Amino acid sequence: MMHTCPECGSTEIVPELLVFADEALIGQHPPYVKLVEPKPEKAPFIWSPKSVATGFRAAICGACGYTRFYTKHYAEILEAHKKGYTSQAFDLKTVTV
Repeated sequence: MMHTCPECGSTEIVPELLVFADEALIGQHPPYVKLVEPKPEKAPFIWSPKSVATGFRAAICGACGYTRFYTKHYAEILEAHKKGYTSQAFDLKTVTV
């Protein structure tokens, strides 16, 4: 969380803002990152990859406009990354509304 602006030193910070994009409104979800478990060499007949996802929040400096994005679930993302999970390309065929 940002308490003091790294650009101008102001403490006039607007925290905990959800980050949205017009395309995200279709499913009413803000932008997010998602890491997906890699397929094992010997996957069972029925296998579904595990995944970890997190949305973004922003803190904005009220004095100069500096903006910082962050997530509250950074530990889960790091753990998944260490296990080899990767970010997958967006595929419209897998999106359900």
